[in-house]
Amino acid sequence: MITNSSFPGAVRAATFDRLSTPGYRGPVALAVLLAVVAAAPEGSVHGTVATAVVVAGFFVQVPVVLLATVGTPGVVVLALGLAGLAASPAVRRRVRRLPRPGNSVLLGCALASGAVVLGFSVPGEDYGLLGLGLFALALLPFAWFAWIARQTVRAAAEPAGEAGTVRRRGSWRWVAGPLLVGAAALSISQDVPREARFSVSRPALTSYAEQALAVGATDRAPAWIGGYPVQDTELVDGGVRFAVTGSGVFAHHGYAYFPSGGPTGHPSRYTQVDGRWYSWSGPDHF
Repeated sequence: MITNSSFPGAVRAATFDRLSTPGYRGPVALAVLLAVVAAAPEGSVHGTVATAVVVAGFFVQVPVVLLATVGTPGVVVLALGLAGLAASPAVRRRVRRLPRPGNSVLLGCALASGAVVLGFSVPGEDYGLLGLGLFALALLPFAWFAWIARQTVRAAAEPAGEAGTVRRRGSWRWVAGPLLVGAAALSISQDVPREARFSVSRPALTSYAEQALAVGATDRAPAWIGGYPVQDTELVDGGVRFAVTGSGVFAHHGYAYFPSGGPTGHPSRYTQVDGRWYSWSGPDHF
């Protein structure tokens, strides 16, 4: 019998046991890695991931640009062929027998989509979070199909009558993952993550900026202001400029506050966000 006092401990133990099963190890590892990257935006893990994203983007972009003219008709023909294949009764029967995505798949999709949204929530983008999220989204379908193949082989090896296939309830599982990815893509296309994060952090940023202007110094700037990790806070052009830690790759990015007028030095690097606030980008260090 579980008493009221031991019930929370039993729930925690059951949750830990569930998350420690093989199917959940991937999402747990992804969550830990995302936490490390988010907590240390200037750390070696963050820098390694950001550099890998830039290099991978270059190698992906070059063949896409070179083969765009020749490859587009081929992609259309391939898409039509796959559509015809998917419409065949044999393929549809096989698809209906596929196990629905489990909780670990949906959890991984949610973590990866959230990382992409957070990566786009800062000026200049956080390529550490963005890269991890995109990599996880790209890898997730292959990991799921590999799990299905493993379960199929294991079921075939079991004696007749003992093999079983996990049939999770709820057809909503087929659409939950695409909906998560679609919602993330839609919010990014409307610049919702960046605007929302700035709106939440604006009071704290404004309070510190006005205090720094009053005392004429920024040497006591905290590591976090509002929802942003900040560095290189400085007085410039009668205002205060913040560099967001971990944003961009080859240049610093951040926000600037000008209580009377706009920036006078390098105005092309600034974009007005709202009222006295501007986003800015520094010179490239590449």
